[in-house]
Amino acid sequence: MDTKTKLDSKNIKCGYRTYFFDTYEAKNKSKYVVITESRFVKEGEPYKRSSIILFKEDLEKFKDELSKITLD
Repeated sequence: MDTKTKLDSKNIKCGYRTYFFDTYEAKNKSKYVVITESRFVKEGEPYKRSSIILFKEDLEKFKDELSKITLD
């Protein structure tokens, strides 16, 4: 039995990496986003994947801190 409903999905391709942003609603009605990075390693090997989950109450703090990052 599926305990979550997918609400939206976006992705960004960046060279050998693809980032997926999937928004869900859990059975208890809480909403969250799963950010997954999929990256190519080398021919004949599976893609490497890693994910983080951000809950609705943490999303604004995450966005605020991300906007402060500079790579000068």
